[in-house]
Amino acid sequence: MSTTPLTPTAAPANDIAREDDVDERLFVASVEKAMRVLESFDRDNQALSILELNERTGLGRSATQRFVYTLHRLGYLQRLAGAKSYRLSARLVGLAGAMLGANAPLQHAWPHLVELARETGESVSWVELDGDEIIVLGNIPSVHPVSVNLPVGSRFAALPASSGQALLAHLPDEALRARIAAMPASVRARFGDRDDDEILSFFIKARAQGYSMTEKNLGQGSVSISVPVVDARGQTIAALNLSTLAARHDADAVSTRLLPLVTQAARDLIAA
Repeated sequence: MSTTPLTPTAAPANDIAREDDVDERLFVASVEKAMRVLESFDRDNQALSILELNERTGLGRSATQRFVYTLHRLGYLQRLAGAKSYRLSARLVGLAGAMLGANAPLQHAWPHLVELARETGESVSWVELDGDEIIVLGNIPSVHPVSVNLPVGSRFAALPASSGQALLAHLPDEALRARIAAMPASVRARFGDRDDDEILSFFIKARAQGYSMTEKNLGQGSVSISVPVVDARGQTIAALNLSTLAARHDADAVSTRLLPLVTQAARDLIAA
């Protein structure tokens, strides 16, 4: 099975530019603040008090209380019985389901993800870029009891992640340097003491070989490999990710056994 690199073309400049200018005549600040409350919840903070929400949003206690009350009344927040904490309600699932259902490339790719997960037994994910982060929009968990867990909705900094590197590798070096220079300290720390040129080399390598692989040591070492998914125009639209534990597949085994399968799955998506 061939592992010839995929070579996605660069997206048009207007597709990758960030819209930093806000039209104050149209921008509704209260909506942004309400979304700030909802986005305070994540996998590690599933239940939050008004005080905690105030600290995470910076809105002020009175404003935070009003937004929480409104979102609770609208059904998007649920108050925990016997506690002064809130969590996201099931009503939001309908919004997420509508978004995922309307994602035609993901729906088209799903049978290929299922087959890749069946063939490898490992966690397979469909990952897209969202600003400076990547988000998992589709995941088929590993069949192994101990595995890498990447539930739908998981977000990670893009630059240090294999999927982020696969998604961004097609950008011009100047654009990549700008993103690297703007990295928060917490993200840069994940690259150790590497300078900007050394960090850029990860993306140049991913561009040349058509995939990115990263290794992590989180109790049990994990290996993550990502291949860009391109559309009929050659534009990168997603990354196909496979994550495994080094105890089952070290980096060499991933390269020789699993990479050809992931690469072929990404090619099949283009041809289908």
